[in-house]
Amino acid sequence: MNAFSNSELIGTIIFALILAILAYRIIRGMPAMEGNITAFRKRTLVWTQVALVLTVLQLNFKAGDWRFAIILGLIVLFTGSIWWSARHYDLRRPAESEPADRDSSEG
Repeated sequence: MNAFSNSELIGTIIFALILAILAYRIIRGMPAMEGNITAFRKRTLVWTQVALVLTVLQLNFKAGDWRFAIILGLIVLFTGSIWWSARHYDLRRPAESEPADRDSSEG
């Protein structure tokens, strides 16, 4: 198994910090999103699944080298956390537009 060098470890930590900062900013900005949060949630779920499949493939085909699998794992955590937050926000959001749509279609 390959050992991490100091520069690879520092690069991985920097990449993880960048993803954490991006995730924090995206999650904090979700209440201000004017678009459809459900569509955003579905897109992030797809990207989470794609990253997860790539991570599993990397682990299966690249035995002994964990470097790229760790980066893909960080991307899975990044997209998964955004999806989970979008799901949480979508479920907690008041359904303000739904009754208005029903009233306008009835009349």
